[in-house]
Amino acid sequence: MHVAVIGGTNHVGPFIVRELVEAGHQVSVYNRGLTKADLPEEVERVVVDRKVRGQLGEALSKRKPDAVIDMVAFVVEDVEEVVRALPSLGHYVFCGSTVIYGIIGDTTPSETSPFKPDSGYGHGKVACEEFMMKEERERGLRFTSLRLACPYGPGDHLLYLTGRESLFLDRMRKGRPVIIPGSGTSRMHPIYAGDAGRAFVYALERPDCMGRMINLSGDQIVTLDEYYESLARVLKVPLVARKIPNKWFRDHKELWSGWDRNFDFGFNWVHYESAFDVTALGDIGFRCKTDHDSGVALMMEWLDANDLVDPSSDDDEEDRIFKHL
Repeated sequence: MHVAVIGGTNHVGPFIVRELVEAGHQVSVYNRGLTKADLPEEVERVVVDRKVRGQLGEALSKRKPDAVIDMVAFVVEDVEEVVRALPSLGHYVFCGSTVIYGIIGDTTPSETSPFKPDSGYGHGKVACEEFMMKEERERGLRFTSLRLACPYGPGDHLLYLTGRESLFLDRMRKGRPVIIPGSGTSRMHPIYAGDAGRAFVYALERPDCMGRMINLSGDQIVTLDEYYESLARVLKVPLVARKIPNKWFRDHKELWSGWDRNFDFGFNWVHYESAFDVTALGDIGFRCKTDHDSGVALMMEWLDANDLVDPSSDDDEEDRIFKHL
């Protein structure tokens, strides 16, 4: 089967591409050509700018792939261009997002839970799914939306209070304290990028996935305490951490407004809990292979091999926060 991967060079994308090649598919990757990625030699790389309407559609129409895995569609126009360019498309596998559930509190949303997006990104993902469902009803579009939650692995940095970074890992290695926002009991639902990539390829050839929205995350829901404990085990160091009330991050944005690292994410991490019902994923027969500790270990190998763990000091932004407190 000829499979087009839109995106394909960042984070989960290379795992998808390699999985497709190993399964014997012909693969073409469509992106702007700005991100270098170690992809198999037989993969065709097609340089297009999706934001320039018509470029992607023209490239797809010319090659006529049998299926599409779309990792970077954020607005309806993105999806519409693919669908119109390939009216006989065998399967359109769309990367959705659990962000559409919004602030979930202590609930664990399933695919039938209501949408409560509160960002442009979330509203865009909802609109894309609604468009695909309409196309299914009216024109028979065969699609699957995998609502991805919290992927981690080689190709990106780990989540921390400042977003995604790695300086805090050096702090952990050197026994310097890291910050845990809130009580440490907030939930997060990670999935190793390799498992996420396998899931996209797994869904591609399954008729029972068509017309469905499926939450995509790992087997383990961990608290923030458990997340940091997992990292400490992999680093083989004691966990040295200080907990700061979550409200404090919301109320002190001005403190780090001029800093290199922005701690606003600390509030959002707790405010938007992450824990989702993945029963449907199991019902289609998919199983993750990588537990959190093992995934973090693989990621640490990649970060170290690429010299991506920034050095820490006794005057990091964490230390300035501690002094302020």
